[in-house]
Amino acid sequence: MLGLAHLDRPFDYLIDTDQDDDAVPGVRVRVRFAGRLVDGFLLERIDDSDHEGRLGWIERIVSAEPVLSAEIAHVCRAVADRYAGTMSDVLRLAVPPRHARTEAQPTPMPSTEVVAPDRSAWQ
Repeated sequence: MLGLAHLDRPFDYLIDTDQDDDAVPGVRVRVRFAGRLVDGFLLERIDDSDHEGRLGWIERIVSAEPVLSAEIAHVCRAVADRYAGTMSDVLRLAVPPRHARTEAQPTPMPSTEVVAPDRSAWQ
């Protein structure tokens, strides 16, 4: 996330085969941009890029836990456009900071068991 208005757009990067399973839309990534490592988000996976130059590689997947949904990314883009901000500034506010200890624990799955309510008070 660069925070520069003239670079406020998505960039294309290559994904290494060992990162393929973890590289899902919404995960945090670290990429090399202009010679330095910067943090960002994987917004989508595409087969072909429109970029005519040489593509760089994603350095690493910071966390395999997706933290940015397509809906939130769309809202962040709309807010940035509407209020003359940058997408990275809005994302910084919309997505909570990373907590590695919490991410190490598996995401709890919601219970699918349906429990009938106690109706004894109604009788």
